[in-house]
This record gives sequence, C-alpha cells and structure tokens, in this order.
Amino acid sequence: MAGETTNNNQIVIPQLSRVWLAPVGTTAPADATVAMPAGWYTAGLFTEDSLKFNSEPNFEQVRSAQSSYPTRTFQTTDAATIEVDLQQWSGQNFKAVYGGGAITVVTPAGGGKHYRFAPPRIGGRSEIAACIEIIDGGKHYRYVIPRAMQMEGVSKDLAKTKESVLPLRLAIQGGDETDAWYVLSNDPAFQFPDPTITTVTPSTGPAAGGTNVTITGTGLSAVTDVLIGGTSLVGVLLTNDTTLTGVTPAGTAGAKDVVIVFPGGTATKTGGFTYS
Repeated sequence: MAGETTNNNQIVIPQLSRVWLAPVGTTAPADATVAMPAGWYTAGLFTEDSLKFNSEPNFEQVRSAQSSYPTRTFQTTDAATIEVDLQQWSGQNFKAVYGGGAITVVTPAGGGKHYRFAPPRIGGRSEIAACIEIIDGGKHYRYVIPRAMQMEGVSKDLAKTKESVLPLRLAIQGGDETDAWYVLSNDPAFQFPDPTITTVTPSTGPAAGGTNVTITGTGLSAVTDVLIGGTSLVGVLLTNDTTLTGVTPAGTAGAKDVVIVFPGGTATKTGGFTYS
C-alpha cells in the first residue's frame, strides 16, 4: 500500500526478562542499560508466560438526545498493574508478594536457624518500587515504576506435580510530583525524525523587525528556539507539529538563515528570510 511502512526489526520478542524490586525512594536507573543502582534486587526466576504490564485508563461518556453516539468522552481515572508468577521462594519475595510483613529468626533446640514470616496486618502494607527489564537482542527496555503495592490476596497452588509460584500483583501508585511509570529504551525506533523547515512566510520584512512570520515544516513540536540571522524569533507560538509563528527581531539588510533549534541539533533554511 502507498505510504505503508514495514520494519520487522521493530517487532519485539522478550528473549530475556527480569523483574527488579527496591524500597520506595531507591535511585532509579538513568538509562536502559546501565547497571542497576544499589538497593535493587531481582525477584529471580518466574514462569515464562506470566509477566504482564497492563495500562487501564477509565472513561466516562456524555450521552445526548441529539446523537446515537457519545457527544463527549473524558478520562476519569488512570491505572496500571504488573503481574508475574515468581518461582523463587525467598524472604524478599514473600514480603513483596504479601505487601510487607516481618521475618524473624527462630533458634531451634537442636541448633541452627529457622525463620518465621508473618504477613502485615490491616493497615500495615507497604509500597515498593519496581522495574521490568526486557531484552531483545541489542534492544533494551525498562519499565520503571517508582511506587507500587500488592493489590490482591495470595493464592498458592501446592500441587505435587508442578512448582508452586508466588503471584506478584502490583498496582501502580501515582502522584502529581512524578510520573507514575515510564519506559527507558535504547531502541532506535523511538527516535523521531529531526525537525525540518519547509517554508517561511512572508520571506521578507523590514530590518527594524516586527514582521509576523509563519514557519512550516515537520516535527516542530520539538523546537526549543528559532533564530533569524542569529537572533531569536520573538513570541514563538507552536500551532501544531507542522506550524509555528513568531515576530522577527531587528536585523541588518540582506538574506539571513532561519535556524530551528531542538534537543538533537539544528536545521537551517539558508537565506530563508530577507531583511529589506
């Protein structure tokens, strides 16, 4: 089909997965491949088909007598969850799955050490930080969740015929001060094309400045500054991803380059605006 873009390199197969856990407030990884900071530990082995990340926004719809369809839809709440069945039994995993609790040492009469785990009482559950790590060849993804809490009861199958798993079911918590969750990746498919300039209208104006100009192009929502002859355009206003406007600064007579600045670099329209 015309305009169709296909790229099988953008198919993700989680060849290796890990779940990392940490106390809330532990420093998060800065990128997708750096060693996990101190304080994080892996939950270890889990079943190969149990790891899931679910984003579940909720919506309400306005119904009106004049339409068979909703006349407005608005989001009321947001929610996200992590599901995974842990195969490794450990004190850390028990506390994660039960939402906290206490582990104490019991000294048996015959010597050695035994351990007593008691789940948290009502009101005693604690939050935890989580990170899902997915690796597909050279592509790495990390779902970073600063705050989460075990959201369900724990049902364990203690059958003789298969391993007994610990069902970790984390509900992601949020707040206005930080993102409830985000993804870090080194996948080049996440790189948007660099912004470009197509036209500058009008392309001429007085050297005193004050000309209202419209710049069209692509990817303009990433632009942080616009320069005409090395001086910033005044009052830059983004209309949409392909259009922005502003007022020319004062300059000197002659054709000047129009340069858009964005986090990855710059793009230039050579002689894009002429001062008369």
